[in-house]
Amino acid sequence: MGFVSEFVDLVGKFKFSDTVYEYQQGLYVRMGTVIGKKKKLSPEEEKKAWEKEQEEIRIQGSWKFVIPFCYPRLSSDFKRDFLTGRPLHSSRFNRILPPGFYFHLPFLEEIVKESKQERVLNLGNITVPTVDEDSKSIIASCNLRYELKDIYLAYTAVHDYEDSLRDHTLSILAKHSRGKKFAEWKNPDVIEELEIKVQKDLEEIVTHKWGLEIHEVYITDNVPCHTTRLTHDGQPITINNLLKQADGGADGYMPS
Repeated sequence: MGFVSEFVDLVGKFKFSDTVYEYQQGLYVRMGTVIGKKKKLSPEEEKKAWEKEQEEIRIQGSWKFVIPFCYPRLSSDFKRDFLTGRPLHSSRFNRILPPGFYFHLPFLEEIVKESKQERVLNLGNITVPTVDEDSKSIIASCNLRYELKDIYLAYTAVHDYEDSLRDHTLSILAKHSRGKKFAEWKNPDVIEELEIKVQKDLEEIVTHKWGLEIHEVYITDNVPCHTTRLTHDGQPITINNLLKQADGGADGYMPS
């Protein structure tokens, strides 16, 4: 049965086509590198691309494109034509695949897909100390509504974009929550201002560098709390271990 299941998995990977649906974005990956698919340009776009390509040839030196296999290194906005070696401007290619049906070579190529629908991400909560004399603390919960805008950036600019988005948002929330009094957390205007600040800071990195559009940040809950942090070396802390220690354990040990 093990051989049969492995064979079925192998056959499942051995496919020549894939479909990018209207609610998705896709990348055409060949041996680990994202390959742009050529697109049809309007006459005006064609003229602009041609002018930029001629400018790149002028900068590099036209004579360098005559000698085969000795072509110069191109700027980041260009890729090399496989047959002629001449520069092709990036505007001629779609790095992000539009909806459609695509053929690819099994094992060497693949279509990576991701939904571009809006999502609401539950970020969990953080504990924030206040500046009151009695050292009160607040536990704040947060949700985030966002949308994938550029799958290429989301996959290449950051590791595990959803986990990174969660951690980065909580870090910014913690930064802007410092120095507040307990009474301020009861003021709706203060909460709204905090949400706006967090969203603005998120957009500087998350939107421009990671390809994720932030629609809104919600502070869903903020209540007073008392927090005790327990550190432990050696055996991991679990409910069973804590109960065992509370009962004295096998050797009669009682935690101090």
